[in-house]
Amino acid sequence: MLVKIGESDKQEHRESLHSGDKEKLKARLSKLVFIDGKWVLPLIQGGKGVGATNGSTAGAWARENAGGTIAATGASGSIDMTSLDNDYPFNDPTRHGRHAEMIDISIKGCIFQVKRAHELANGKGLVRINFLKMAGGSMEIMRGVLKGTKVEGGANLINAVTMGAGLPAEEDAQICADEKVFLDPIISSSMALKVLLKRTYRKWAGRYHEVIGAVVYEDPWLAGGHNGITSRENPDEPIAPYERIKELRAIMNEHGMHDVAIIMAGGVWYLRDWADWLDDPEIAPIAFQIGTRDLLTQECPISDEWKHLLLTMKKGDVALNKFSPTGFYSSAYKNSMIMELYAQSERQIAYKPAPDDEKTEAIKALGVPPKGFWVTPEDNLKADMWIAQGYNTVLKTPDETVIFVTPEKAVANKADKTDCVGCLVTCKLSSWSQNPDTKYSTKRLPDPRTHCIRKSLQGAIEGKNLDEVLIFSGHNAFKSGDDPFYRNKNGEVVFPTVKQLVARLLTGD
Repeated sequence: MLVKIGESDKQEHRESLHSGDKEKLKARLSKLVFIDGKWVLPLIQGGKGVGATNGSTAGAWARENAGGTIAATGASGSIDMTSLDNDYPFNDPTRHGRHAEMIDISIKGCIFQVKRAHELANGKGLVRINFLKMAGGSMEIMRGVLKGTKVEGGANLINAVTMGAGLPAEEDAQICADEKVFLDPIISSSMALKVLLKRTYRKWAGRYHEVIGAVVYEDPWLAGGHNGITSRENPDEPIAPYERIKELRAIMNEHGMHDVAIIMAGGVWYLRDWADWLDDPEIAPIAFQIGTRDLLTQECPISDEWKHLLLTMKKGDVALNKFSPTGFYSSAYKNSMIMELYAQSERQIAYKPAPDDEKTEAIKALGVPPKGFWVTPEDNLKADMWIAQGYNTVLKTPDETVIFVTPEKAVANKADKTDCVGCLVTCKLSSWSQNPDTKYSTKRLPDPRTHCIRKSLQGAIEGKNLDEVLIFSGHNAFKSGDDPFYRNKNGEVVFPTVKQLVARLLTGD
């Protein structure tokens, strides 16, 4: 006979089960995993970027015998991190000069952060640095940082370099190998790993463990920041990560990487939901990257305004979009900045520089050249409506379309291009390229449908108007609002130390 269990009975059963198994769960979660040449807890701090993790927070994670990760992209903010003022102190009037300044300050800043983390770690855990492959001057910065963190005997204060937002190149792997530092690729599919092993790590075939200390699987639909969705995948149709990681492990095993850990990144909030993965022969050894929860620690250098914003997020507030000037998809909080980018893309029509059989009417708006932009009668009606709403200025895109913006937005767009420092290898917004063979240009028209990622992220770190800056976040950030860990008994918001967060994670909560 079936017995219907009431909700109160279910809750009592859950509480009893948790109480009875919590010590076993903690033991499983506390089991060490071999990552980047050391036995550590299966907990890795998410790297993020532009100063969202620094030496103080990475050192705190390492001190708990976990993996601390410094954002090497953006370490060039305040070199000693004594304030939240992360504006680059550029003095050179030329873009090339500012780019060189950025590289120099980035190297100095990251070396300082690594030394700080190493000091705080006191010999425990891992000190890792995280690079965006698409970051301008990343190879030069990495080379300078690794040389500056060498110690007597040839060892390095850095255990590993992690690299995402583009696959590492063979030169990246060789630099790390020369400096006796692991290069842990951040990938989002098994196909990406196949390409990487064939293209980048081919000289280490059969001995990948000499250069790969772990493989970071960053889930395209769960992780915050830049995501590696391929052209064969639908951004609107999420795929559960287990099968994808299983495929990844199979490829790793085929190449002799049975003992190389996979780090699951994206969507990890409560470890009790992932504990079964730890001893699953289909995917183990495995560890978990903690990104969004790390932002809510006392050591995290982001502003309190950002931390409190995270606690107010609701399910669905984080959107997967393609507004990044890198060309990658990214996950960010849907504030006014992101929503305006969506709306801006909707205020878009195709045009021709001369009339034809279909495009017979000329737009009457600011920014239109003397010969005119010619559109269909239907689109001209839309244009008149947008102009009446105040969006009376047009900006050309590389796709033979124009978008309608306010005059103020057009001025800001021009300023972003003028102030460009080459923070990306190639930038859709400014047509900058760091490749001298192309005369430092992508030879494409700048795309006004994106944004200056440097200004946007720095504004978030500094706690400026958070409705108008870029707030990268994982899709499970909404769980923070209901997590009792961030409230005291009086219901007041509290932010834990990294030590307290690690202890909490190891309970499964």
